[in-house]
Amino acid sequence: MKHSLNEKYFVASVKNAMRILKLFTPRQYEFGISEMAEKLKLSKSTVHRYVKELVQEGFLVQNKSNSHYRLGFSNLALGGIVQLNKEIYTDAIPILTKLANRFHLPAHICVMEHNHVVYLLREMGDQPVKLITKSGRYNDLHCTAEGLVILAHKNKDIIDNVLTQSLKKYTKYTMTDPERLKQQILQIQYDQYAITKDMYAIGFVSFAVPIRDYTGEVVSSLALIGESKNADKHQYDEIKKELQSSAKKISELLGYYDN
Repeated sequence: MKHSLNEKYFVASVKNAMRILKLFTPRQYEFGISEMAEKLKLSKSTVHRYVKELVQEGFLVQNKSNSHYRLGFSNLALGGIVQLNKEIYTDAIPILTKLANRFHLPAHICVMEHNHVVYLLREMGDQPVKLITKSGRYNDLHCTAEGLVILAHKNKDIIDNVLTQSLKKYTKYTMTDPERLKQQILQIQYDQYAITKDMYAIGFVSFAVPIRDYTGEVVSSLALIGESKNADKHQYDEIKKELQSSAKKISELLGYYDN
């Protein structure tokens, strides 16, 4: 589908505005126009135009003492929405903790955002384990059980959109062929369960099942993710059953009851 010049300009403007906001970190919370322009490889006049709009909307504020900019209070409002999403699952934390302690693997609740899976909550359990996830981190959908199990319950247009993107190959086991992924997604739809091993990182395995809200829609996934050596293959069936049972309880907390 062809886009008009105005549409392309709008999309580019939004992307550049987001790139500016992503520059700010706890270590560097202020930037001048010149520094932003240098880091983003944009002209100072272009950056100044975007910054002016972001200031007007409250996403940036200017430090009058040095003319640098820092994040504004509008970002806190968006952060509050993210925090609200986490609070929805607060009652599920004991369920996550029980899972993590039982199988000695970190337990997660994950959501899909755009074409990525985001790790919303994580409970470690009582055993020290090597980690490849953290709350707030996002990852690709195609190489993770926690992402695939959500994607499998989206409509065809969303699935096709993800599978037609450039799919990164993280390891030699990462599945990047769209047709093979479609077959895997169909199997996940049937099983209501996903497992990936060595697809994102060698030596790591992920087990995941869907979580539904009061409408019956799959809104998140429940996953156990950790080192393969900590997941005995003889436990795989037990892990599946316990994940499905736990996801049912979390879904009920969200108002879903399977009659």
